[in-house]
Amino acid sequence: MTASSLVSVFAALLLAILLISPASAKIEVVMAGGTQEIDSFEKNKITYFSLSGLTGMIGGSLDWEMIGHRVRYIEGTNRFDFVINSPYFRLNDAVHNLTFPAEFREGQIYLPAETFIAFLNGTLPQKITWDRPSATLRIEAEYFNVTDLSVTAKANGLLVEIFLTGTLAYDIYKTEGNWLNVTITEGLINTAQVHAREDKRYMYKLSTHQTIGSGQISMRLRRSIDKLTHKLAFDPPRIQISIADAAFDLDTNPNTPKVGPDDKIDVIVIDPGHGGKDYGAVGPGGSREKDIVLNIGRELAKLIRKDKQFKVIMTRDGDRSVSLNKRAEIANEAGADLFISIHANASPKKSPRGWNVFFLAPAKNDSARAVAQFENSFFLREQSALDAHRTESDSDLYKDPILGILNEMIMTEFQVESHEFAMMAAREFKRNLKIPSRGVDQAGFFVLNKVFTPSVLIESGFISNKNEEKTLKSSKYQKTVAKALYNAIKKFKAKYEKEPTGKSS
Repeated sequence: MTASSLVSVFAALLLAILLISPASAKIEVVMAGGTQEIDSFEKNKITYFSLSGLTGMIGGSLDWEMIGHRVRYIEGTNRFDFVINSPYFRLNDAVHNLTFPAEFREGQIYLPAETFIAFLNGTLPQKITWDRPSATLRIEAEYFNVTDLSVTAKANGLLVEIFLTGTLAYDIYKTEGNWLNVTITEGLINTAQVHAREDKRYMYKLSTHQTIGSGQISMRLRRSIDKLTHKLAFDPPRIQISIADAAFDLDTNPNTPKVGPDDKIDVIVIDPGHGGKDYGAVGPGGSREKDIVLNIGRELAKLIRKDKQFKVIMTRDGDRSVSLNKRAEIANEAGADLFISIHANASPKKSPRGWNVFFLAPAKNDSARAVAQFENSFFLREQSALDAHRTESDSDLYKDPILGILNEMIMTEFQVESHEFAMMAAREFKRNLKIPSRGVDQAGFFVLNKVFTPSVLIESGFISNKNEEKTLKSSKYQKTVAKALYNAIKKFKAKYEKEPTGKSS
């Protein structure tokens, strides 16, 4: 074969490859506040877009199983399962046909925009539309209620502000690696605008995660997150997070702080969790949390009344339902000096054991968040039932009481004292209880967040553990828990009461 023949063959092969291979291109994704590009290609007059690229903007996650050529996209409660080179995919439990197959190219999964966007638009909180003439994916701006982010250096630390279109509930927690995470209930994040605020002076990385029902903004900060406060501010609506420098000392008053409405520790409110139709957790042997914690509460009240140093009030002294608002109202109207909410823990797994003592502050770990979510779930059901009977004449707080609680600044006024009592209770538990210690932790419990006094939540053991359920049912154990709590109350009184007191009425 001559040189000219070889050139001709090579040219023919190159032309064939160019005709077969789809042409690489970019398509625009238009979002409120900005425009981004993602990879795409044209094949048989069909535009394929990179789902991998879009996922980085709208949230969700991709799981790859390359051996079986399968890709799973998870967005909120929805699950998409694709097979490379097949037009069929599964959305949750239903099989659908895209007409054109999913394709894999350079580490990304590509889907036909003409047929897939309709399925995607039906599952996301955002409205997504595909405009073929302009090769544009548009995510409608009016759908976003989390609109912007600002990070500003202050003399004593950082001020982080997340701008909203209105009042939204939120949760803030820290994770390993100096990550600050803000989850906004019903939040729809303007991802492009938020990502445009990434500032390497203050953070290593900024990420967002959108699910149906919530949006999350996460920042891996350069400054250590040692001291943090947050609140919902208005005009404009925004979440304000103040992070003090590790080297900056908050005002520490050496004097003993004032606790409760006066200088005495003499009013104790005991709050046995659940009650009435709300059983709380139920053990494998049928034991009900509401019964066990009521018994512990009664034993503690008996010890307190017998000693006559304190006035004791129980939020419930029988098997009846008491709303969260009523529990807080009882404590606040009584001028409580200490609020103790008693519960029993539960887990989907049967092996977890041990007691916990919690005080109110943003949760530091997944375990604490799980406990708070479990306990808070009962309140959420209670509020859902109440909301069904509300009228338009009700106050805004009653129309949405959850926002009225969660959108307030986490109660920090008594955080030091609450932590101190939690430590005292934990030391007594370690001395007296025979089940494992899970220690002192912090989390955002609704039942503590409206009580304006030092307060803790006790998880007396895991009712979901077969052996621990038997222990919790034991009258001896219930009395031991009560005695340990009473010892802690007396030590708290000795530390925080400014002057000796006699017997109170």
